[in-house]
Amino acid sequence: MIISKTPLRISFAGGGTDLRSYYKHNKYGAILSTSIDSYIFVSVKKQTSLFQEKYRLNYSETELVDDLNDIKNPIIRECIKYLEIDDQLYISTIADAPASTGLGSSSTFCVGLLNSLYKFKREVVSTGRLAEEAAHIECDILKRPIGKQDHYAAAYGGINYIRFYDDETVTVRPLNMVSKNLKKLSDSIAMFWTGLTRPSESILKEQNDNNKSNEDVLKKMKDQALELSNVLTKPEINIENIGVLLNQGWEYKKTLASKVSNPTIDRWYTKALKHGALGGKISGAGGGGFLSLIAEPNRRSELSNELEKLGLKEYRFGMDSGGTIVTEIT
Repeated sequence: MIISKTPLRISFAGGGTDLRSYYKHNKYGAILSTSIDSYIFVSVKKQTSLFQEKYRLNYSETELVDDLNDIKNPIIRECIKYLEIDDQLYISTIADAPASTGLGSSSTFCVGLLNSLYKFKREVVSTGRLAEEAAHIECDILKRPIGKQDHYAAAYGGINYIRFYDDETVTVRPLNMVSKNLKKLSDSIAMFWTGLTRPSESILKEQNDNNKSNEDVLKKMKDQALELSNVLTKPEINIENIGVLLNQGWEYKKTLASKVSNPTIDRWYTKALKHGALGGKISGAGGGGFLSLIAEPNRRSELSNELEKLGLKEYRFGMDSGGTIVTEIT
């Protein structure tokens, strides 16, 4: 049995500039994100002849399928096609967080599945190739209106400043933060589960359609990613400065599409600012998922208590630095 372990991510700045509709016409897009120690596990094994169906799939649904084209899960179907695997397969997934919560779960799953399937084929591929091919499957084959940042965050792991160029090349620059600053940043980030799930495609499609009119705002968001990377690599990081950048970025993000925020999210965010938060954003495309906030560590308890009164539950996490990994159990 092959098992891959691939991290989810939170994005700090530049989201939206990793869409092809932006970076193809503006030289490059740029984001700053970190992977976290919440994972998607994907197991793959060859079925024995005792099972009648060719494909047994367990994720949020169960599929028993004989014809590859009948597989309902589009990522599983297209990954098997892409790698030209004709074996009788069992594929199963376990996730630390629900889907459609803004942590990049579909892209993380795609990277992890490719990693497991390549191991199944006894082929060794680079981290960059895993990210590139996962993005190709979701963006080009499945025609999803999503960006490429999640595939690279999942594949590489760690805190990275990532650029997406108009010639389709990508550069990943890890942020070399000293350990005390990394701990200070980690201790200052608070994530709250809103209980709201939403398909990101509808929001991202509107954002995609608006990219021409949003170019000035997206340029500012792209520049923020570089500015934040510089702030985080200073000898001493200033949490207030980080909060100011995140708050400014959230105001930019809300202008990109109509459903990025709503009155309920705005009410939560305003309450957070009154009780210690210096800035933050809704994860992913927006509209629900996790509310990610930054606050001085000595204000975290107050912030958590006040938001829990509104029904938001804090989700504790740490940083991941390893990216996708795969192992074989014999």
